[in-house]
Amino acid sequence: MKNKKVNIVLNKIKLSINKIAKYEPGESENESIDGIKLSSNESPFLIPQTIKKKMQLNLNKLNLYPDGDCLILKKAISDRYKINFNQIICGNGSDDILSLIGLAFSKESCEIICNKYGFLYYPIIANAVGAKVVFSNKNSLIVDENDIVKKVSKKTNLVFLANPNNPTGLIVEKKRLVRMLKKIPPHVIVVIDGAYAEYVKEKGFSDGLELVKSFPNVVVTRTFSKIYAMAGLRLGWAYSSKEVISTLEKIRGPFNVNTIAQIAGAAMLKDENFLRKSIKHNEKWKSWLTNEINLLGFETQHSFANFILVKCNLKKFTAESLVSCLKKRKIFIRHMQSYGLKNYFRISVGKSSELKKLILSLKEIVKNE
Repeated sequence: MKNKKVNIVLNKIKLSINKIAKYEPGESENESIDGIKLSSNESPFLIPQTIKKKMQLNLNKLNLYPDGDCLILKKAISDRYKINFNQIICGNGSDDILSLIGLAFSKESCEIICNKYGFLYYPIIANAVGAKVVFSNKNSLIVDENDIVKKVSKKTNLVFLANPNNPTGLIVEKKRLVRMLKKIPPHVIVVIDGAYAEYVKEKGFSDGLELVKSFPNVVVTRTFSKIYAMAGLRLGWAYSSKEVISTLEKIRGPFNVNTIAQIAGAAMLKDENFLRKSIKHNEKWKSWLTNEINLLGFETQHSFANFILVKCNLKKFTAESLVSCLKKRKIFIRHMQSYGLKNYFRISVGKSSELKKLILSLKEIVKNE
């Protein structure tokens, strides 16, 4: 009888909701003080004490609603990136804004293009609004802009593209982006998710912000969760044409960014030392990690982000078994099965001590089996 009542309650939901597999974050063991989490591409650093003090000074304002327009934060973003203040929207993490984009610019009769080996949340958004998911680059880890263009049809409303891409760490250079955008109809919204853009120092790369002027259908999303070490505060933003941003502003939550996150984000954008330290650490230890992993016989992708994707091509192991062995040692990395990459795993660039312990453990595991 109980199941029958539940079925009655659920019989009006979109059929596409049933296609959604709940997003599962990188595994960890929160109770374990000595556990090492390298599964979610988080920053290895704590935010500076000066910023913590600013946050603490504002704890007595938590009985009041935050600034719904995020004026101080938008001003800091505008100053930092030299972009138009009125073309910025802030959100409770960039995934909040990605959801708003799906809600605003898609419907049940449309199609949304996502990279086959891209962020899992894009297909979730598409299915949530009832759109059809169209995958590009089904047979390659490399994002091919020409294949994305081929997949565009009269029903296409949205294209999601992470640059750098998660979980591969690969980028699409500016010239390739421009070539793609010129071929995509102007009514199709193209989302360039730059969650890891600050890590890229490659010549020829564009984070997409300067492309908005020429392509008003482009929406660039960014996050404070990665290089700015604020994953726990949930803070993101997006930049696009005034028309797109004003549309998103109509449907966002009235107070979708909390007071403390706004204060911390605005302060963090002014801390150039923290940014330089984060980039320097990432470049040094990503190179070291890649080299050590390759010496063990694995195959790595060249990554422009703060993680590396690894193919387990050892005869005695699968990616799943290696992830399981490390888990027993309280070292957590990400198995890529949910991304359709069964024999791959992903490792975040953590603290130097954590990475050294990871490699030591991998050497012992490989040697003993």
